[in-house]
Amino acid sequence: MHASSPSPQQDPEQDPQPHPQRTRVLSGLIFAQIMVGASNGVTLSMGSLLAAHLAGASWGGSAATLTTIGAAIFSIPLARMVSRYDRRTSLSTGMLLGCVGAFLAIIGAQFGLFPVVLLAFLFLGSMSAVNLQARFAATDVASEETRGRDLSIVVWSTTIGAIAGPNLFEPSARFSETLGLEQHAGAYLLCLFGQLIAITVWRFTLPKGLKPEATPNAPTEKKRLTPKALQAITSVATAHFSMVGLMSMAAIHMQGHGASLTIIGFTISLHVAGMYALSPVFGLLTDKLGRNFTIFSGFTMLAASAALLLIWPEPQWAMITSMILLGLGWNSALVGSSTLLVDATPIHHRTYAQGRSDLTMNLAGASGGLIAGPLIAMGGMPLLAGVVVAVVVLQTVLSLRSVQPANNIN
Repeated sequence: MHASSPSPQQDPEQDPQPHPQRTRVLSGLIFAQIMVGASNGVTLSMGSLLAAHLAGASWGGSAATLTTIGAAIFSIPLARMVSRYDRRTSLSTGMLLGCVGAFLAIIGAQFGLFPVVLLAFLFLGSMSAVNLQARFAATDVASEETRGRDLSIVVWSTTIGAIAGPNLFEPSARFSETLGLEQHAGAYLLCLFGQLIAITVWRFTLPKGLKPEATPNAPTEKKRLTPKALQAITSVATAHFSMVGLMSMAAIHMQGHGASLTIIGFTISLHVAGMYALSPVFGLLTDKLGRNFTIFSGFTMLAASAALLLIWPEPQWAMITSMILLGLGWNSALVGSSTLLVDATPIHHRTYAQGRSDLTMNLAGASGGLIAGPLIAMGGMPLLAGVVVAVVVLQTVLSLRSVQPANNIN
């Protein structure tokens, strides 16, 4: 349901045709995302265990929080690197910084140096920043008609690694013992190898000079975010705030209500599958029915997820259903918002907008994780869920007000 009136999508600077090396670039991004997904999957979960092992259970959440903060810190300089150089340089540099994080984690785990481990989490945030930037790299080679689909396929490819990563716990521990390392260190050694493989793949699949600012004589006026771009940024930030906030307390809440580790693990797996597995479906809906259709569908699922926990906070079926809806809602909003951001931004301003989007998204996620614990302590899961519902509803109202009738909810 695209607009018939002039819009950013009809800007003459926009790129209507796909890149001649589109298939090659997408293949490289997909393979590398599998490596990144596996690295993220094994290290984020292992990070919680490592932090708790070294400093106590109260520090278990430091891995996710510091990694998210690290992703926010690195998002802007990596986006600027795209403008100055290209995607290959930016993605590879970000992954090298992630390698530094993996190396520091190995040292910290081996010698019991908790401050070094905390620093490692920050550097590993660069790997998360690269994971997010890769979805925009897919839009660099896509036409307007396939933009949502191409972006969603790259997001979907993370599913394979994200699901495989946590299953590498035991093999990585045995690998550590074989090498004479501390048992937590093996996961970060695998992470190091995975990132180096991704860098190598990008070296041969991402052409030199690939970046959005590909048009000659691009205007040099001050970069500004259009209302549509701001809507896209605040929408994905709302989705990330909701997802991290509820997800960060799901396992603790379930354990407190008697759920077994098997049920908790099954629930988390369903949530992760919801976050990535249906990305191509949401990409197709984004291209066929419009960007805002997918965004508002995501908001509906996010609100439903939180509402379930607000009304039925204790039953396991409610938590399982909520986590599935949470993953699906995040996925739908991410794909729709990311595509809308590209549509709403001229080529020569895209990396600026993308960097701001990822920065805002990660700060929102970190905020969600930070306030989740205190809210649970004050009012239990219903209070946290109520805050999420309120935030999603507020963003929905603001987004609807910014959608002009001529755009037909595009």
